[in-house]
Amino acid sequence: KMEFTLTNLLSACAILFMIRFIYRFFIKPYKMLGELRGLKGAVCLFKPIFGIFPQYQKDFASKNDFFYSTKQRFHQNPGMRFMAFPLMDSLYIELYEPELIKEFTNKQYNYFVKDMKLYGVLSPEIKNGLAFTDGEKWKNQRKTLSQIFHYEYMNACIPLINGVTENFIARYCPEKKNTLNVLEAFRLYSAEIVFNVFFGQDTFDTYPDSKKAVKSMLRSMDLMLKLAQSPQNILFGHKYIELGISKREREYLALNQFLREYWGALVQTMKKKYYEKKNSGDSSQKQQWRNMVELMVEEMEKNNYSEKEMDAEMLSQVVTFFVASIESTNNHVSLTMWFLAMHPEVQDKLRAELNENLKPGEPVTREHIMKLNYLHNVFRESLRLSCPAALLFPRRALEDVMLGDVMVRKGNSVVVSVIGAHHNTDYWVNPEKFDPERWTDKSHEEVVNHPYGAIPFAVGPRKCIGEQLAIIQSKTLTIEFVRKFKISLGKTGPLKMDFALAYQPHGEVEIVFERL
Repeated sequence: KMEFTLTNLLSACAILFMIRFIYRFFIKPYKMLGELRGLKGAVCLFKPIFGIFPQYQKDFASKNDFFYSTKQRFHQNPGMRFMAFPLMDSLYIELYEPELIKEFTNKQYNYFVKDMKLYGVLSPEIKNGLAFTDGEKWKNQRKTLSQIFHYEYMNACIPLINGVTENFIARYCPEKKNTLNVLEAFRLYSAEIVFNVFFGQDTFDTYPDSKKAVKSMLRSMDLMLKLAQSPQNILFGHKYIELGISKREREYLALNQFLREYWGALVQTMKKKYYEKKNSGDSSQKQQWRNMVELMVEEMEKNNYSEKEMDAEMLSQVVTFFVASIESTNNHVSLTMWFLAMHPEVQDKLRAELNENLKPGEPVTREHIMKLNYLHNVFRESLRLSCPAALLFPRRALEDVMLGDVMVRKGNSVVVSVIGAHHNTDYWVNPEKFDPERWTDKSHEEVVNHPYGAIPFAVGPRKCIGEQLAIIQSKTLTIEFVRKFKISLGKTGPLKMDFALAYQPHGEVEIVFERL
């Protein structure tokens, strides 16, 4: 009798558990989707538990593009403004329309917080960096770093970037005809610039293990995104990942530990050099250019940071900016070269503009970077088609909030799909086509002039603080390669676009540079 009663009790518990499971992960999300289905421009996909993340991987494998389905939905659903789908027991809402993105941007700080459901796997250093903090901590970080990332400092970096670019071309393109895997080569170019900006000129070539640290960081970020989208992270959260059960998880944790020690030691070395110069009376104030670590120490001293706070803050910002800068700039420049190789008529027109405005051997200046109109059109079109920051970080609603006519329930998350906004067929004609002329074409006047129409560096108060540095790097390298070389495709197969640290090509991208 006792055994029979226990069996019944266990059966009842199992049934109650199943009922709760079905309601939480199937019925509840379905009902929430029902609230959005009738809205103008709504696309609601009922894909329980894992949402559309498996589709992303399927598209990459079968269509060579991680965001293939996102782009196709605009053709299948004219007028699409947003898409909603379940993830576990809540909804994710992707925004594609400029006005909805504007409304969300204006409300995100009062009604939303960063949703770490997927990104809890990030290292503590990145979580505490500018990209992921919120509230007062973010405001204080932004205030401190804004004193560094200003117009004058970015201008002062141009000679350094010119020097790195000149040495890079001499090293990688010494022959009449040179074939490069640009993904690998430009990654080191971006790393050298960011490394030298942070730690001082020539430190990338002289500081031990600098290339190992860069490769380790990129590998770590690639693993991070795969783990973030893994079923075990979605089901059990980042605490499960931190157990290091699988080989991939153990590799990720080991890389993070190496990077924590490496960057921490480097920051301490640079701090020590700063204080030695300061105490000897050799103040950096008289120098024409100072590295970013020196400026960060200076600003944090002004804001009365303790030694412990300063060390933690500097480590977080160094890691954050290396992660954000290297791969995004590398991918953008690599794809710009791909587009120019694919469109020789665009390459010829750009070269004509450069030859008209720059004398042979003349170094690139701020004026060139800002005032070469066709270069700017090529730059913007490349970013529109293949923006590295394809998805902005999701934010979770703290209470029920309206975005225009869209009700976002408490606990649901909103993400701005930059790649979706840039392929929205209501605003862009033939959005898959590489067409720099669209930026001066009257047919695109509305979206080009809309502040939320093209947003490769995000928008609003959280717009990328390193935008100007990225522009200077990308345009300088493009200028020098286009005016010195004819650019064509090497033995590269179909372009495969993945999404890891950024929206990026997968495998090798072989480009031929033939000296003019």
